[in-house]
Amino acid sequence: MGYRWNLLPRLAAAIERGRREHALALWDELAVEIADGCDGDPRIYVLRCAQCLSVCLRAARRAGGPSDRLYDEHLATLKRLSRAATIAAARRRTRAYLADLVETAAPARRSRMERVVAAIVADLRATIERPKALATYADQLELSVGHLSRAFARIAGRPFRDELRRLRDEEAARLLLGTRLPIAEVARRIGLRSASQFIADFRRGRGVTPARFRAERRAR
Repeated sequence: MGYRWNLLPRLAAAIERGRREHALALWDELAVEIADGCDGDPRIYVLRCAQCLSVCLRAARRAGGPSDRLYDEHLATLKRLSRAATIAAARRRTRAYLADLVETAAPARRSRMERVVAAIVADLRATIERPKALATYADQLELSVGHLSRAFARIAGRPFRDELRRLRDEEAARLLLGTRLPIAEVARRIGLRSASQFIADFRRGRGVTPARFRAERRAR
């Protein structure tokens, strides 16, 4: 898969517009692509993250964020990144910085619906083993499914179903690399009853089976 050069400009645009969940979703995609090009070297990954943060900082400044605070937080994050011993740690620290960056740049721009979508994504991530349907959230919020579906896609940058698939893929990759769980158990922990469905979905998204993904990454 070729590197998608449009991800970073889209991330910067999401930050400038105050679209927190969309920005974080784009970072999650970009983080994977950066990792794939680093051959497992945390030092290269940290440098690539730092380059991305500089672009995002400029976007936050364009959004009207306070220069002094943005600069101070940027320097503090670079220091924390320099101490990251693993790619996973650098990725987490970058993500946390970006989440705060949107709030610092344009806290007043977040609408009620943006806060609703942020809460739904957080809940999906926390309950990925047994995720709720969009209709369940709509019922809880006393909204029509259609309205919530359209708002979710606009704010998160992808439909609800695609966001759930992305979160499942993210958690699956974490479990494959961080544990020795069998493939069937990984499938169960991301809310899929069928290991064959998990394998097909994972291969469709990553181009390799879960087993091969695990073997190749651990061999680096």
